[in-house]
Amino acid sequence: MTATAQPGVPPIGAVIYAPGQPPEQLLADFAGQLLARGFRIGGLIQHTERAEDGRKTDMRVTELDTGRQISIGQSLGKASKACILDTQALAEASGAMRRALEDRADLVFFNKFSKSECEGQGLASDMLATVAEGIPVLTAVPGVLIGQWVEFTGGRTDLLPPTMEALWRWWGPRRLYADLAQGVTEAEVKRVVVGLNWTMVETPFGVGLAQTPERGTPACLAAPQAGYRAGGSLPELAALVRSNNPFDVALGVAACNAHYNRFDLAAETGNGLDSFGRPEGEAVVIGAFPAIAERLPGIKVIDRRPGPGQYPEEAAETLLPAAETVIITSATLANRSLPRLLVLARDARVALVGPGAAMTERLFSYGIEVLSGLVAEDPDGLARVVSEGGGAKDLKRFCRPATLRRTGGIGSV
Repeated sequence: MTATAQPGVPPIGAVIYAPGQPPEQLLADFAGQLLARGFRIGGLIQHTERAEDGRKTDMRVTELDTGRQISIGQSLGKASKACILDTQALAEASGAMRRALEDRADLVFFNKFSKSECEGQGLASDMLATVAEGIPVLTAVPGVLIGQWVEFTGGRTDLLPPTMEALWRWWGPRRLYADLAQGVTEAEVKRVVVGLNWTMVETPFGVGLAQTPERGTPACLAAPQAGYRAGGSLPELAALVRSNNPFDVALGVAACNAHYNRFDLAAETGNGLDSFGRPEGEAVVIGAFPAIAERLPGIKVIDRRPGPGQYPEEAAETLLPAAETVIITSATLANRSLPRLLVLARDARVALVGPGAAMTERLFSYGIEVLSGLVAEDPDGLARVVSEGGGAKDLKRFCRPATLRRTGGIGSV
């Protein structure tokens, strides 16, 4: 059961739940994970208290920006059949919604869509005002109110099952760049090298690589702030992943990788193309890896410049949704095509492979099962290769292979 929000409309997520099974702890856990990763969230999370017979005895909401708890329930006695909601207390709690709107939060949690909102009361006006400002909203909706919810939102909603995997899928791969940058801690940028094929960022703790934007594109005509990158702040450089300039994005990805692909990273070795062995069923590779057809017979290869027997990049729209296994080149991280590919491959086992892969468990939440990249062992030798226009094979001489595997479900990190 899934409804999809219309293009151009901020996502309105609704976790649908069965009677007596509100997803309160699920939403609280999701909010905690987003906060831990540096996302700015606001609004309310609800906690319902019940007697042994299942009767509601109290309802409390937690303001996500302050941590303050407010009781929005009232004691009506065992014999009462009326709703225990205290509308005055809820009005007080609604201040958290207004603050989230003023602060332009990344996501606003509305504790619940209930009969009050159906009638235009409760938090209905706050919810509509938040959506009107283009801020994503997430709430819980009882199954019996799906029809009223769809009418309330005009059909511009995503209906979600009550699982952490569904929440991360809804939050979406489009968030992964901000997620990567927010995880980067302070370090000095020792060296930046921009080569014909690869861009390199070095810190005292690690080296990151990203594919340089393709020659002939506007991004390669001039490097912004050339000569002033070394000696700067790594988080500031990593923040360039949010840029609209492809050259800046490559620098930002390399900076993120310098943080995650640290010299002391503990990881498996081996070639990432062997992540799933000989894939059974429909299998697709994004990127014409050398000798891929011989290594993985029968696999379908998609490339921007397809060779004989290969598919153009437009074929991803058709091939990925039907695939059971997908191996994606790390170049898609730098050219920003990765989020779309992950959406298309949402039902497949996915590996991200290549020198520019960010070796961090953060990416597992976006549908990736295996990460396979490089960890530098000789930064000086690597810098020479990058500056002299070397390819991926040349990089490997100065690095060790590294592979991370997701051990739980999506969102288990």
